[in-house]
Amino acid sequence: MEFNLAEKLAIVKAIDKVILADQKVAKGEMEYLGQLMKILDFDSEFVEEARKFHMKQANAILEDLSEPKKHSLGIMLHEMAYADGYLGKEEVKVLFSMFETAGIKIEEPGNHLSVFDISDVYFKSSRHIQHHKEKKLSEENKEKRAIKIEPHIEGKKGFTITTFRLDGFLPFWGNKVELTPKHMDIIELNNSRSILKGFAAPSADTSDPAEVHSNYGLSIYHPDNEIEKIVLHKHHENIDIEYLK
Repeated sequence: MEFNLAEKLAIVKAIDKVILADQKVAKGEMEYLGQLMKILDFDSEFVEEARKFHMKQANAILEDLSEPKKHSLGIMLHEMAYADGYLGKEEVKVLFSMFETAGIKIEEPGNHLSVFDISDVYFKSSRHIQHHKEKKLSEENKEKRAIKIEPHIEGKKGFTITTFRLDGFLPFWGNKVELTPKHMDIIELNNSRSILKGFAAPSADTSDPAEVHSNYGLSIYHPDNEIEKIVLHKHHENIDIEYLK
């Protein structure tokens, strides 16, 4: 696909923004940039020119691209974001921002540019397996559970994770909380898995290890953006709880 000079400047500007989103340049990103240099026919001097290009002007050009060109842009940005092997939270923000600015649709069926949305998850599990890593023992439990992930309930950075019991006697006003809300943030996000790590509030009471948020982690396995399983990591107990569909 042919791009004119202005379009090429805007595209390289956008690509450069994705590369620098996490304030570091990975080997994989440089390798993919090298491929794009050949495909789009530009060099390192052109990258410097693109960096001088005003972002507002670049955004206007990207917004006016034809749909086929927007699709190509989306693929390039998406591939660059994943070029270092995982998609970090800063790259997610930049990617969504660029898609929104350019008017690239990412939620249509069959669109391979979609990014897993971690901000609104309610996963019902029919059974779970508790892995005691020190004892090398695993115990299966067929009681139903639910895992809820939502934006930080106090309006702060990150997410809040809560688990609920869905079996047995439940109060009529709602589900029974099993794991009280724990605050976590993304440390890794890629096509098939997202990993969160708990963080403690500055004023948190650390006398009870079970209440220290940093003692917890969460791995969400979502091939094709469909949750396959969620694993709760209780680092202080050296236990993983694997919640299955």
